[in-house]
Formats: sequence, structure tokens, C-alpha cells
Amino acid sequence: MERVFLEKIFKLGRVPGGLLFYGKEGSGKTKTALDFSKGLLCQNKITWGCGECPSCRYISEFTDKFFKEEIEDLKVYEDKDGKKQFVYLMGEHPDFIMVIPHGNYIKIDQIRKVKEFAHIKPALSKRKVIIVDDAHTMTNQSANAILKVLEEPPPDTTFILTTNKRSAILPTILSRTFQVEFKGFSVPEIKKLAGVDEVLARLSGGSLKKAILLKENRKLVEKVTNFLKNDPLEVFKIATEFEKWDTDKQRLFLDLLEHFLTEKALKDRENVEQYSSILDKIRIFKEGIPRGINGGLWLVHISSQLSS
Repeated sequence: MERVFLEKIFKLGRVPGGLLFYGKEGSGKTKTALDFSKGLLCQNKITWGCGECPSCRYISEFTDKFFKEEIEDLKVYEDKDGKKQFVYLMGEHPDFIMVIPHGNYIKIDQIRKVKEFAHIKPALSKRKVIIVDDAHTMTNQSANAILKVLEEPPPDTTFILTTNKRSAILPTILSRTFQVEFKGFSVPEIKKLAGVDEVLARLSGGSLKKAILLKENRKLVEKVTNFLKNDPLEVFKIATEFEKWDTDKQRLFLDLLEHFLTEKALKDRENVEQYSSILDKIRIFKEGIPRGINGGLWLVHISSQLSS
């Protein structure tokens, strides 16, 4: 439905200067933003790109590298006080940039450079496109800075912001962007796109990213099941392993734990308050992962709550 709507405003020539794509993680926001950018920049003016003009080829190459996480040669830096400072991602296309968090945040210096780019004349296409991925990670300074250019975007520039935390976006930015909700993929769509079975498709909760991660880490489902058995030795073993996993794998484990505990809470109404308390702790746990909290200790603590 989202793509149908975007295709409609493209054909009508009614694409606004600022768009906000929001929805759960893995619902296709970033992929659609890149695909739509291809169409906006296409030299043959085809909605999702002709795939043949130089502009389309550049965006296709960028997209391929981005999703393969081969972004080192896309990173643009500026020299500031004798130090290299990351600004944004930019491939071969002179009229396209993509802003991503530097560390955990999108910072004011990044947005200053974005504003400079927004006022440069297009070099290859008729327009320029700026994607701000994970827009909820903008600091207050950077959010207020981008607000000024969103209020009066250059007529040849389109901003596409993406977020899975719409509530964290400044109300003033929400009011100055046209919002498109991404509700996630259906189970059949997930099965087809991610190549997973019915069980993993349902566990993904409509998130393509999560489905792919589940496919790569299928044994995590078994680990969560074992964790919930609450055997002290098994809990200790999993807690030790958890510390060695990357952030995505840690989040996936906690998402699965949250899913199974929610199912238990729905079946065990008498202990729903206990489950609610544990689920709240898991959510706090997930928020603390970027800050480098001791995940192993948190898991042991959650296990003790399960047995109390």
C-alpha cells in the first residue's frame, strides 16, 4: 500500500519536499526510501527508476553496498580542527546523500553539511535527494537545525526521513513532513522475501530484517526456549554467550524472549503482573544495549525474576 501511494504522488507530480517514513524496524522503510530516490532521480522519469540510466545505476550500486554493509567507500568525511569527521554516505551519484548515525546519534555537524548540500544545484539529475535514516537519533541541536531547511526546502530537493520511533521525532518536524506509515509485511510476504518457514515468518512480527536475522540465527529460538526453562547452568551459559554477540543478535534474542513471555502472560492471567514487570525490565535492557550495559548480569537478573 505504501508503494502504491508513493507511485501515485510521483505520477501526479505532487511529491512534497519532506517525507517521513515511519513504522516498525524491518518494515521496508529504508529500502523503499532508496527505491523511491531512484525514481525521483531517474533521468528517464520512471517511478521506481528505469534501471538503465547512469543515475539509476549509481543508486542501485549504492543500495547494494548499503544492504551488504559495504559502506566504507561510501563514507564522506570533512577535516575539522585537524581531525577527520564523518558526515554522510555518498556514492557516485552527485545529487544523492544518505545520513546515518555517527555512533548512536546524528550530530549537528552532519546536519550543517546536509544543509549545504541541499542548496547546491543538481549536477546529474533534475533533483537532489537526501535520506536521513533513523531520524529519531538526531540530537536536539541537529533536529532543530534540519527543521529550518524542512520549513523551506529548496524546490529541487526532497528529504526522506525514516524512523521506527515516531514519538521521538520533534512535533515541529512531524508537522513539516508528509508522513507515510509502514505497517510491515504479511506472513506470506515474509516467507517469500526472506525465504523462511511459517514459524520464523510469524516470529518476525512483519519485520523483514528480523526474519533475515532469524534465518541466520535460527538456533536463537532454541536458546530462548532453554533460557525459559530456568536451569541455572543453562542460564549462566547463555548469559556468558550473550556478552560475545553483536548488538543485532542480542536485540534479536531479547525480542524473542519478549515474544514468548508475552504469550505466557496471555495464557497465565493469574501472574500477568509478574510477567508485565519482567517485560518492562527487558525493554529497559534493550534500551541500555547501546550504552554498553552488562548484558550477562541483566539476563541472570531476569532469570531470577522468572523463578520468584
